[in-house]
Order: sequence, then C-alpha cells, then structure tokens
Amino acid sequence: MKHSIDFALTTYCQAKCRSCARTNEDTGEKEDWVKLKHMDLDVFEKRLKATQDSIEFSEIEFCGEFGDPMMHPQIDNFIETALKYAPEVTISTNGGLRQPEWYKNMSIKYGERLEINFAIDGTDHDTNWKYREGVDFQRAMDNMIAFTRSGGNRASWWFLIFDWNWHQVPLAKQMADELDVRITFNYNRRWIGLITPENKKASEKLYRDNNIQVGFDDG
Repeated sequence: MKHSIDFALTTYCQAKCRSCARTNEDTGEKEDWVKLKHMDLDVFEKRLKATQDSIEFSEIEFCGEFGDPMMHPQIDNFIETALKYAPEVTISTNGGLRQPEWYKNMSIKYGERLEINFAIDGTDHDTNWKYREGVDFQRAMDNMIAFTRSGGNRASWWFLIFDWNWHQVPLAKQMADELDVRITFNYNRRWIGLITPENKKASEKLYRDNNIQVGFDDG
C-alpha cells in the first residue's frame, strides 16, 4: 500500500488568518505558544531514509497547520529531496510568497511531479484580505499564473466560501477557466465569516444556475 504523508516544514507565515490555530483572533499576531522555527533539511531526509524500507510513498505533501511552506528558505531543497523518495510533491500555500519567476522555474523543472494548491478566497485584494490578511492578492494571482503558464498544469485554486465572498464564485470560476486552472469551491465551516442561512440558500441557487459544484472545507 502506498502512503501520502504531510510534513509541516515551518511555523512562519505572513498571513493573519483569524481562525488559524497559530493566530490570536483578537490581535492577528501569532499565539505566544507558537515557536518560530524551520525544519532542518537533514532531519527531513533522515526521516525519509528511516521509513523507505517500510513505507512506499504515493506523494509527499508540504502543508502544515502552523505555517506556510513557502516561508522555508530551503523549500527548493525540500522539494528536490522529497522527489528522491516519492513520485510527486504537493504544496499548499496562500500564494503570496516568493516571486513569479520562482514558480515559473519550479514548473519548468518538475512538470507533472509538482502540484501547488493556491488558497485564494476572492477575486480582488480587499475580499481576499478579509480572511487572508497579510497576503498580497495580486502577487498570489501572478504566482499562480506563472506556474500554470510555464507548464505547471497541476496548479489548483482553492477558494473558501465565506459570508462576504459567496457572490464572487461565478466570477472566480470564469477567471479560472480563462487561466486554465482547476478551481475548487468549499464552504468555510469555521466560526469566522460563516455564511448566514439566508445567504447560504441564495448561494446554492446561484451555483445551481451556473452549474458550479461546491463542497465543504474539512478544516
């Protein structure tokens, strides 16, 4: 049996998502108990070596609960190392870190072996900022576009639906289609921005009318 395993590479993040476990909901700053640190590359490879005889990896994921993997200064090395032990790597990020050139290079270098999920919850900066506070929306979009247009056809746009952005879903779908990016819509289940029953009903009709599939976030 093959296994997918997720490694949390860092506790650093530039975003202040208020329902994130690392974030103080009142101040938007990290909780005091979160110690800022990056995983050591040698430790990462030692753990992979120790399990390679007993576990066959289907993929290695870099997501994490307390930080964005793109904050790790050695993310390039982690991707390269992970691909020695697994056929593919999947990264989840808010998208607003690093430059388009980096994503272009990663796309060209790894092709189908690298998937990047971009968590962008709006079709404009102000809307995305309501939850992804601290994230440069245009940078996130530019990074996603650079990755996709350089051959990274394993890019995915993850769009969480809140009470303030549900009406933007059809436009987001249109934008994703034009960019040739897969997009996934999920209703947010956490306390912040939870959609009201009235708007939930209206949103469901809107999505049916536009033939858009929506699920629920497990977070």
